[in-house]
Amino acid sequence: MLKPKNDYSVIVYLENNSKPKKWTYVDKLNGFSIFLNKTHPTWEYMNVYERRTRKYLKRFKPNDNIPTFLEL
Repeated sequence: MLKPKNDYSVIVYLENNSKPKKWTYVDKLNGFSIFLNKTHPTWEYMNVYERRTRKYLKRFKPNDNIPTFLEL
């Protein structure tokens, strides 16, 4: 069975920024963290949610080992 794409919504909290940024359609979490490290190198943490149900799944910080997918 193929894994559905864009399973996650992610809210990222940035350093010195009062308003967090939200991405609704995120596929691979490790690829997304690489994107964050390049475009927002001062990100503090990201909360990952199941996109369809909005259920909170996990929090990651920049130095965490971030997997491609989470076990749902």
